[in-house]
Amino acid sequence: MTYFFSKVFNYYDLKNVDYWKCVNCGFTASKTHYDMSQEGWEKLNLNFHNDNNLRTDNPYNRNQRYFNQAQMIFLMKRFNLIEKGLYLDWGSGTGEVSSLSKNLYKISIYNFDKYIRPSLNQIFETELKSRNYKLVICNAVFEHVYNRESLDEIESFVSENGCFGIHTLIPESVPNDAEWMYLLPVHCSFHTNNSMNILIKQWKYTCSIYNEYSKMWVLFKNEPNEIERKVKHLNNSLGWDYFKFKIGFMDYWK
Repeated sequence: MTYFFSKVFNYYDLKNVDYWKCVNCGFTASKTHYDMSQEGWEKLNLNFHNDNNLRTDNPYNRNQRYFNQAQMIFLMKRFNLIEKGLYLDWGSGTGEVSSLSKNLYKISIYNFDKYIRPSLNQIFETELKSRNYKLVICNAVFEHVYNRESLDEIESFVSENGCFGIHTLIPESVPNDAEWMYLLPVHCSFHTNNSMNILIKQWKYTCSIYNEYSKMWVLFKNEPNEIERKVKHLNNSLGWDYFKFKIGFMDYWK
């Protein structure tokens, strides 16, 4: 990692923040956030999310995204892209995707969050089991994670033939721009197409799909030809390219 650029926030006790970049894959991270104490990091996140969770103006189009994610999960289940079994939303917040999935599509998703109490289907950390869930989703989580161990922990809950849904922003490259819209006070990790391709190979995923409306990638461990066939069937049934498919990482945002 080498120094990339800096940004001054001057709120939430956050002042000058230094961002560093990997010269190989472009992954960019805030060294300032990574060097924080656990107490300081949790305080920053709590203050930011308390302010934003109280807002009624749907910041960052969250409500639209939650609906589209619930609909996407329903369609994936309907066209056998995900198997029957247990589903988990890791870092679920209050559990909006789970609530929509239950109310609209009668699909049950467990909710786990370390800091926020979900409104339904709560599961506690002691109840989580490794390789136990046919689908694990994490919504706006990757940009908050400041060590590889946490990413590996989340992925460890995906079953051997399960799939992993990820919502975050993944561009071709992180711009050298202190005004970039994704530089929120609580965002410390910024993945790129290259860094994600490296990551999913290390986790032994074979292929991935992307849905523009849910803003979510789904990674698969199955034979790519099998996944591509099911994606084509789903797309043909809808009459448009609902999912984009690629062997390796689906680098949708160039």
